[in-house]
Amino acid sequence: MKRVLPIWTMIFMLVLSFISIEAAEAQDRLSITGQIRQRTEHSGKDFNADVDNPTFTFLRTRLNVGVAATEDVKVFVQFQDSRVWGGAGGTIAGSAPALDAHQAYFTVSNVFDTDFSAKVGRQEINIGNQRLVGAVGWHNIGRTFDAAILKYAGENASFQVLASRLVGATGVATGQSLYGVTVTYPYEGGRVEGLGLLDTDSGIITGGADAGERLRSRITAGAAAYGAKSDFDYELEGYYQTGDVFEAGTGELGSLGAYLASAKVGYTVNSDNKLRIGGLFTLVSGDEDGADGDVGNFNTLFATNHKFYGFMDYFIGPGSFAKGLQDIGLSLSVMAKEDLKLSVDLHQFSGTEVASGLDDVYGQEIDVTLNYKYNSAMTIVAGVSAFMPGDDFVGADPDNAYWGYISTIVNF
Repeated sequence: MKRVLPIWTMIFMLVLSFISIEAAEAQDRLSITGQIRQRTEHSGKDFNADVDNPTFTFLRTRLNVGVAATEDVKVFVQFQDSRVWGGAGGTIAGSAPALDAHQAYFTVSNVFDTDFSAKVGRQEINIGNQRLVGAVGWHNIGRTFDAAILKYAGENASFQVLASRLVGATGVATGQSLYGVTVTYPYEGGRVEGLGLLDTDSGIITGGADAGERLRSRITAGAAAYGAKSDFDYELEGYYQTGDVFEAGTGELGSLGAYLASAKVGYTVNSDNKLRIGGLFTLVSGDEDGADGDVGNFNTLFATNHKFYGFMDYFIGPGSFAKGLQDIGLSLSVMAKEDLKLSVDLHQFSGTEVASGLDDVYGQEIDVTLNYKYNSAMTIVAGVSAFMPGDDFVGADPDNAYWGYISTIVNF
């Protein structure tokens, strides 16, 4: 006797078949990836050997969802949770204030069947080597911009135009914004990048000689060259800043004229174990007289400064370059094993506009880093650093400072 399935069972099976078909089609359109990064640090950065040093652990979780809406239109959303173990919003508190949409943007390629593409929404922006604009990936939260970017990719050159609202609110005329143009010319073994950036603060000065004027209109322009030839590699950069910026000390607008120049070169001694030695020289202008109405200290804007001025991060704040900075460095890296890389970086930091009678040597820093690729999904990174301060860097008779960390990064 032939058995007939109940009608509801047939409907359920039919729905399942449609779901399976949709899921198979969606699999080609949908991608889900992510990263969990833990980093435990032991910090003795206060130059005081008599104080107990704290140990703390950061945890950052990112979940990435990408959808190909059409062949030319794609959507990307990155959810992020950033916290310190045991801190506010931890498991005991039962809340998660650090949970946010770190990135949420859409891209359109071949706009109107041209070589232009667009990217609109909250996004990370990295220009060049991140000397001026970067995502600060080392930080437990990082940096994103609410921005729109229009790109053109030609055969011999490419360029992009960006506009970002940094600070502002609905219905409020004042705020802070960033605008920029970058142009890239590739050549054999490298590329040259030119840029022009305008960052503004349309807040109004309320008193003094410049009452009614805007707080800031700053232009940064320059170029960089990156490349490698034979066993040599190099990064050469030069930038100049001009414009008007409000000085809290004088209560007036200051006329800006500042610069940054940097050269970094390396030579790979042994291609088998990738033994590389390198050197760098960076000069950041400072302000000789903070009360003369002129501004001479270069502002690194939205840079990933952790990459450039020592891993202990003494030179990342807005006042880091008030008296200028000269950084002379040496580096060595080698693949100790196929999956283990050792890096050593040395820095000699000095000021360029230090008052007479004071030591212009800020100090020396050494950074030692081990990077171990455990497998295709997990990497372990550990580092130790020491800073030997100059006599006048942080007051009289400072102690040496120390810092160390171990981090586990899992990508999925």
